[in-house]
Amino acid sequence: MAPFVFGTTASPAYEAIEILEKEGIELDTMRIRAFPFNADVEQFLREHDRIFVIEQNRDGQMRRLLLNETSVPANEKLIPILEYDGLPVTARKIAGMIRNYITHGNVTPLVRRAPKEEATA
Repeated sequence: MAPFVFGTTASPAYEAIEILEKEGIELDTMRIRAFPFNADVEQFLREHDRIFVIEQNRDGQMRRLLLNETSVPANEKLIPILEYDGLPVTARKIAGMIRNYITHGNVTPLVRRAPKEEATA
């Protein structure tokens, strides 16, 4: 597994990778610096089974660009790590989302809610 990092997500992503490495989770990393993508991006896609695309964008624009602009069929490979609540993404949030995917197979944590009590008359 490996993350793509770019733009303002790069610094917290690198910090998150360090956090995960201390927990024994090793990740290969590639920083995307330009568009259109070069051959290195396609090679990275071919060499990894799962790639986390860390974005601060609700629509996942970078993931969409990777799907549309590369020749590698990567729809299932590209796992969105999205943070778009208006605040800067933190290393702790990124590490938590990646950890959750690795341990539970999903990115969005499930929140259990207590069942509603039925009203008695």
